[in-house]
Amino acid sequence: MTSYESIYGGGDDTFMPKYNATGYQMEVRGIGMSTDPRTANQLGELNLRMNPGMKHIEVGAIQGDVMESIPEQHLDEIRRLAKMAGVKPSFHAPIIEASGVGERGWEEANRVGAEQQLKSAISRSHKVDPNGNISVTVHSTGSLPEMESKIIKEVIVDGKPKKVEEETGVWIINSKNGQTNFIPPQERFFPEEGKETFEGKQIKFDYDKELDKINEDTWSSELSGVNRYAEFGDQELRHAKSIIPNEELFSKIASGKINFNKLDEKEELEKQTLKQAHRNITSGQIYLRDSYKQMKNLFDNAWASKNISTKDKEKLRAFGEKIAPKIKPGMEKDPENINVLGEIIEEGLDVLGNLKETPQTYERLQPFIIKKSAETFANVAKDVYKEHGSTAPMINIENPPAGGGLSRAEDLKELIVKSRDQLTKDLTKEGMDKSKAKEVSEKMIGATWDVGHINMLRKKGYSEKDVIEQTKIIAPFVKHVHLSDNFGLDHTELPMGMGNVPIKEIMQKLGEKGFEGSKIIEAGNWWQHFAEKGGGNPFKPSLENFDSPIYSSGAGHTWSEMGSIPGYYSGHGMINPAKHHQIYGAGFEALPIELGGEMPGDQSRFSGAPNQ
Repeated sequence: MTSYESIYGGGDDTFMPKYNATGYQMEVRGIGMSTDPRTANQLGELNLRMNPGMKHIEVGAIQGDVMESIPEQHLDEIRRLAKMAGVKPSFHAPIIEASGVGERGWEEANRVGAEQQLKSAISRSHKVDPNGNISVTVHSTGSLPEMESKIIKEVIVDGKPKKVEEETGVWIINSKNGQTNFIPPQERFFPEEGKETFEGKQIKFDYDKELDKINEDTWSSELSGVNRYAEFGDQELRHAKSIIPNEELFSKIASGKINFNKLDEKEELEKQTLKQAHRNITSGQIYLRDSYKQMKNLFDNAWASKNISTKDKEKLRAFGEKIAPKIKPGMEKDPENINVLGEIIEEGLDVLGNLKETPQTYERLQPFIIKKSAETFANVAKDVYKEHGSTAPMINIENPPAGGGLSRAEDLKELIVKSRDQLTKDLTKEGMDKSKAKEVSEKMIGATWDVGHINMLRKKGYSEKDVIEQTKIIAPFVKHVHLSDNFGLDHTELPMGMGNVPIKEIMQKLGEKGFEGSKIIEAGNWWQHFAEKGGGNPFKPSLENFDSPIYSSGAGHTWSEMGSIPGYYSGHGMINPAKHHQIYGAGFEALPIELGGEMPGDQSRFSGAPNQ
């Protein structure tokens, strides 16, 4: 038997609470939602997100292969639909490591590849909104960990507990080969330099001093390698000379002018002696060649080192000018130049071993990442601006979840400033007026501030006040906001007001700088756990949480007051749902009479009878 409940879903679940917790009111026109990043069917996603009537929708293709799977025609159709519905679109580019650091360390080829991927995605985003400087969110880093890890720790000072910030590890990189290493905190008790007494207490670990020590040890080890191979070579040659004191014969053996197959007439003992000398000479030449190659690399590293002093540079220059006339093509393999090779190595070791400043092989990874990423973002912005001019998309760099690389406000700020500076420099080189170049750079590169991501600082001991202070630092650069709530421990994405993100204070900090950008709801966990189990679209609880006015004028009721309106699903709600047609047919002929079905003897509603 057909029941009323089978066609009418009723009002909201009375056990579903109302959500009104943020204490901050936000107008509906400023709030939007992101599409599902797992699918290339962003056109279909746009249709779904438009139903509730939102005016900001973020098209998201988080993975590179997903982005590449979106047909070009879909972007045109997204633009058309958005324009018809009065929707302001934004775009989320694939999460790509812009610096070029990968599983094998840093490679310039990786950086160039990332640059091309980002440029493609951002250029394609222009199709979605060709006239409005569409906001494109990119991540500051891909999947890198926090490179200069810090926590808040409670210590006792003068008998009282005090919270202090403490570094818990630093990542470093060998800028010559791109390999990375981690410096963990370590205990130190050995007496410090300049102290005359040993106190037996743990000395505060200094990461910069440890980095200096690593560079000194690395340089010393490399010099030792050059010297060791030079010594081995010298020993082999001395041994050969002790066997063959005759210089002329020694020279013939060294240059390969003696054919040992034609020494049959000599005594066997003499023949074996000559062969032994030949083996010693060959080994000596190999060792010296290896030593020479290593010495050349060390010279290059020293010359290119960031911390090379003027005096050290002059020492290297003088050495280079002195040996230049001695260096001949193929001399490393020419046995007759073996002595010259030895002399150059000896002089080189003397110069390289007495440099005032130890050449920097390793450096902190974070400044390196910022420099390389800024280069990538500036190059992409320059190319996109040249292609699209005043309508070019804006690149807004987002903070990843706290604990990831460049996730703090001060790090994100530094990356944005350096990216803008690099873009200004590049545009100026190509003939643009400097003031105009600076204006373009500030317009094209800004920040997307994810309030849920920064709240995850709490798991490292930071307070609500610290989270708010982070927003104050980045506020002047923010052009776009991602809204998601959590409890500061895991990367969960709930509608705002369901966790402990201090959204009211955060928005007030942004508001102090006149923030007018879009606010995009990212509620992946709501979709996963609640939306498909009766919780509905996360847009509705978000409107309730923000106590958003129902009317654009701001007057009248708010969404927190309207939580019990029956039938609200999304947009116009469940009006004429497809289920009715599935059960009763297109004409509703099988409906019960009390619900508008046919009276006995009535003709079909599609029969053409009047008033039916």
